[in-house]
Amino acid sequence: MILISLSEGIFEKIKKLLEENNLKYEKVETGEELLELAKKSKPELIILEKDLPLLDGFVVSLLLKSHPKTKDVPILTICKCNYPEEKIKAKESGADWLLLYPFGPEEFLWAIKELIRK
Repeated sequence: MILISLSEGIFEKIKKLLEENNLKYEKVETGEELLELAKKSKPELIILEKDLPLLDGFVVSLLLKSHPKTKDVPILTICKCNYPEEKIKAKESGADWLLLYPFGPEEFLWAIKELIRK
C-alpha cells in the first residue's frame, strides 16, 4: 500500500495513474495523520509534498526516518518549486526521491517502481 498526503490538485493528477497501474493507496489530509498511519500500517511507499497542513513534509520526513517502524519506508517528495534550497532540504530530511511538479506520468511511475523495488 502507498500512503499519500498531497494537495488535491496533485493528488487528482496521480490518482488515475495509481488506479490504472493497480497500485493500492490510502490518502490522508495532514502530516500528523500520515505519521500515525505510517507507524500502524508500514506502507511500501510514502508520497508527500512539502506543503502539508499541521506539519510540513520536511518535518514529517525527518520524523518518519527517525522512527524504528518507518525508517526504512521509502519517501517520494513532490516539490512545486525548483529552488536548490528545497532540493537540499528534501534530501536532508530523508526523501529518497524528489519530483518537481509538474511532472510527466512516465517520470512519476518510474520513480514509484524504483522506490518500491528497493
